[in-house]
Amino acid sequence: MRIDTLRLVGSAQTNRAMEAELVRIAGKTVGRRPPAPKRDGTGQLAYPWDEPLATAALAYHRTSTRVVRDLYTSSARRLEPLYDELAADVAADDRGWDRAARTISVEVRRVAEFAAGERQVVGTVKNAIVDGARARGVALAVDGERPDLLVVARLDDRGQVLIGLDLTRGTRTRRGWRRDAGEAPLREHLAAVMAIEARYDPRKDLLVDPMCGAGTIAIEAALAARGAPVHGDGPALWPDTRPIIVAGDRDLDVVAAARDNARRAGVELIMHRGEFAAITRDKLLAWAADAGTVPPAGLVLCNPPWGERLDVADARLLYGALADWWRGLGDFRAGILCAHPEFEYAFGARWKMKKPMSASSNLRGYFYLYEPGG
Repeated sequence: MRIDTLRLVGSAQTNRAMEAELVRIAGKTVGRRPPAPKRDGTGQLAYPWDEPLATAALAYHRTSTRVVRDLYTSSARRLEPLYDELAADVAADDRGWDRAARTISVEVRRVAEFAAGERQVVGTVKNAIVDGARARGVALAVDGERPDLLVVARLDDRGQVLIGLDLTRGTRTRRGWRRDAGEAPLREHLAAVMAIEARYDPRKDLLVDPMCGAGTIAIEAALAARGAPVHGDGPALWPDTRPIIVAGDRDLDVVAAARDNARRAGVELIMHRGEFAAITRDKLLAWAADAGTVPPAGLVLCNPPWGERLDVADARLLYGALADWWRGLGDFRAGILCAHPEFEYAFGARWKMKKPMSASSNLRGYFYLYEPGG
């Protein structure tokens, strides 16, 4: 069956951030608010197909990992009826999505419940699309290396087969500016999610990441504040925005790597080398004043060490010290992503929001938002 859907794909528990970001982008690029999306699980949003909106999402949407155009759906659970239905749909399709293409590649995801193996599903979808396109005079060849179109097929939560185009041509969790990722790097799109969940406003917030590692959180926040394209091609949506962002780490080599990453990303950060406890409120305000403006509010946004890097005793000391330092900043909010089971107890403050967010594929993490006085 033919469908036409714009799908934003992200990590689990990121639907709210993805929707909020698209509303902001759409207001600037297409001049209207998107319709309310259908939420597929906790990490996917589906909108009626809208080419200008899809173009804007492809260029600027930082919290998603993929932008997909769903074209067909099928309830078939065996290869033969899947081929027949898809080939007929493609043959009768007048939308022209393949008109300028010469080559395709096919990927499948989440098809373990289908009554065939992945390679068989790939072959069936490929043959159906090639044969269906040929029936209306479009010649498509298969190119696994540099295809004009990347076709994806997967089972949705209802067991339907969805077939569409991956407009991002693979995951875009790697932006290209991070030469040195450091130890246990945070995926870039999750850094963008953290900023939105913490309600970061570059016009009002002085942002500080006291354990910046590769600088991912600080750099993504700075890029999002300007509305920079995800991969650097094209104009920024808000080029005049000048966020005040401090990134610090105690390791000199780490700070040097973060500074290099920021330079490659084209953003300016205030860099600090030393223990986070040395970053006092007075220093932050002085650094902001030197940079040209002192925002009226503050936000700590960080992903402190977790998991196998810390035993229980060290974790409690670190997270307790982090809480004491944050309280010393006065009216700063705090947004913290951590996968260590001792974090919440050791930090000791009352959170305003706690939601699952995977900082690692191996450990279940949470994003905590704390208000001043918590």
